[in-house]
Amino acid sequence: MKNVLLIVMMLLGTLSYSQSPTKQAYRSFQSDWILSVGVNALGNLGTRNPVERIDDFALKNPLMVSIEHKWAKFLSIEQDFIFNGYEKNEFIDNGVLSDDVLYFSTNTNLKFYFSDYLYDATWVDLYVSGGVGIFTIDELNTSANVSGGVNFWINSNRTIGLKLQSTGKFAFNHPDRQFDNNHWIHSVQATFKL
Repeated sequence: MKNVLLIVMMLLGTLSYSQSPTKQAYRSFQSDWILSVGVNALGNLGTRNPVERIDDFALKNPLMVSIEHKWAKFLSIEQDFIFNGYEKNEFIDNGVLSDDVLYFSTNTNLKFYFSDYLYDATWVDLYVSGGVGIFTIDELNTSANVSGGVNFWINSNRTIGLKLQSTGKFAFNHPDRQFDNNHWIHSVQATFKL
């Protein structure tokens, strides 16, 4: 996992030097649909602190797909579908799993892009988002979600990019669930404007 993070950081550093930002304060807006496909790391291994045990994640079939519609200059809505899993005998939050478990989550989030308030580079977009979702580890539960992320546009016409995102999922019924509690999801996705 550490090697993957190192490779991603080196790629991002290369991208930041290879882009030539334009000097327009605000980019022109057009309504966009964006498809994202990638992998995720499920941080639910005995801690709810996102920076504690950062090398300890579940990576069993870690697929993530999302579709986003940007309808205003700074706002969009996104629906995602996340798959992952845990191995038998893994400790997560409040116990040890007796079988292999599939993790599934789907979330609807409202995203706010704020890059234009900070700088005039068009090759990178920073955003925060929030919303609601459902997920299952052992039982079905609902959650409130808070995310932060960045999208690096790789080509000059901003149609292909690389998205990094971290999401905190705060379960509504976490005292009543053994495994379906608060957790974190970190993802790396390729993005494509449709």
